[in-house]
Amino acid sequence: MIRPLCPKTRLFGPVALLVLAALLLGGCGMTTKVVEYWEGQDSSLRKRVSVAPFSANLEVLKPQAQAMQKIIAKGLEQQGGLVLLDFASLDQEMAQLPQKSGSAEDLAYEAGRRMGLNTVLAGNLTDLAVVRQMKGIYGFRDNAPFLTLEGEFRLLDMTTSTILAQTSFRQQEVISDVDAEGITMNNATPDPKVVAKLVAEMTKEVQAWVQGKINAQPWGGTVLEVQGDKVLITVGRDTGLPTGTNLVVYALGDRIKCGTGQEICLTGPPVAKVRLLELGARSSWAEVAQRVQPPAPDKNTPAPPPAPILPGQIVRTR
Repeated sequence: MIRPLCPKTRLFGPVALLVLAALLLGGCGMTTKVVEYWEGQDSSLRKRVSVAPFSANLEVLKPQAQAMQKIIAKGLEQQGGLVLLDFASLDQEMAQLPQKSGSAEDLAYEAGRRMGLNTVLAGNLTDLAVVRQMKGIYGFRDNAPFLTLEGEFRLLDMTTSTILAQTSFRQQEVISDVDAEGITMNNATPDPKVVAKLVAEMTKEVQAWVQGKINAQPWGGTVLEVQGDKVLITVGRDTGLPTGTNLVVYALGDRIKCGTGQEICLTGPPVAKVRLLELGARSSWAEVAQRVQPPAPDKNTPAPPPAPILPGQIVRTR
């Protein structure tokens, strides 16, 4: 039997990593349904992506999880069309936020939005075990043993504080009865070559899944600062937008509490159109081109004034 990783007595670690672990295990009912409104929006802009260190439930899988994370991160960096940010920078940004009430998850999402971070990938190798399943035609079946590797992966949309996508993968390789008995009965270590093969196959599948989801994800930015009719937003030279581009600022909508207690903020109505004035490395100033006038409630009631542009609001291409 492969022994599970024992809990550590050390309680403190990188805050962002602990938050991502909680999100990976906890989950929330608001998944890609939250961003269906944005389907068809511009997904060709370069997004800022970070890959959290992968975890593992078994001691034997810890090196494999670390290797998988590095391979996937390198693959994302090489594919182009995105900007890979070091996950440690999320912790640094969280440390700079003012202390206030709110969950660690909320602080992590706020830090991500301030960085203009679009997506975070979290992964966990959950199990490596021997399973048996019937092979062959009926009446001549063998109860063949397989070494099975399982993993769970989640993509977080930092702009909307939602889960962009989540899935699990399972890889199997036939092993001998002798090897199976040694693992299950004598705590023998699985053949490293077989484990490496399973990890390589899963890594390839995870890479394809991650790249497809990120490529289809709509781009989003955040308002950082407002000075009169000037707005500082998380659009930089790395985003791929030229000066003079018009963007839409959206208010923050209703906050919904998930079963885990985490609160997510939905996108509200548009409040203004802004035009890029200049491009910095990671942030840029834009000017207000048009404020959106809300409609009047009825013909006897005057229309309310335009909603203000505030830090934390979401920026889209349309």
